[in-house]
Amino acid sequence: MSFTQNKIRQSTSQGLKVLKPEDNFKFACHDGLDCFTQCCQNINIFLMPYDIIQLKNGLQISSEKFLQQYTITLMGKNGLPAIILKMKDDDEKSCPFVTAQGCRVYDSRPWACRIYPLQPETTKITEKAGRQYYSIMDVPFCLGFQENKVSIVREWIDGQNIPIYIEMEELFKKITMNEFLSDKKIENKKIQEMYFMACYDIDRFRRFIFESSFLKQFEIEKNEIEKMKYDDTALYKFAMKWIEFGLLGQQGLKLKPEVMAAKKKLT
Repeated sequence: MSFTQNKIRQSTSQGLKVLKPEDNFKFACHDGLDCFTQCCQNINIFLMPYDIIQLKNGLQISSEKFLQQYTITLMGKNGLPAIILKMKDDDEKSCPFVTAQGCRVYDSRPWACRIYPLQPETTKITEKAGRQYYSIMDVPFCLGFQENKVSIVREWIDGQNIPIYIEMEELFKKITMNEFLSDKKIENKKIQEMYFMACYDIDRFRRFIFESSFLKQFEIEKNEIEKMKYDDTALYKFAMKWIEFGLLGQQGLKLKPEVMAAKKKLT
């Protein structure tokens, strides 16, 4: 997850106030503030796979069209693609979805926009312990901090519907944070393309599964197959298992016995 901007800085460790889920903070954003929508300008937003699912469904377009029209693909150090939101070509480099009245995809907005103004403070120790801590972003121009509305961190997180985004991102992090990729760079173009499709282009991935011999190769429960026909979240969960199987060699999926036998004959 990433939300960066020239004008938005995460608070430094000096004077950093760490908030627990039961702590509270003061903040409110509304169109009466002079800074309204300024946080939607000159910004880099990395989109997670679940962000793209929600955005393309909110816009009622295919994942292919969304990716073509609204995103830029970057290649990470590990050789795998990452997606950022493409800003408008205007002086402010503003978000393509922001208007004078606010965000036109507010209900489908990405995790980075939902969490604002909080910033997760996580380490391997806190993740292992299952503990959550947050800080307040250092945003000098934001007048929302001068408002008197008080929110409890836990209630804010739940109210912004963030838990489902965290749940979905954990599946993605099992791949991107895997030690196998820590000292390797994927240079095989076919692997890069398959990874891109499974992670980000969910509608094309669905066609790949149902319009090829894919389902003849793996042992998959019938009810899971049926869900994947229409449920993007179910399909995304399966896509993560498939990437773990193919890229990381983990056993989340099983090949059918006849496919295994055929592979053994070839080796």
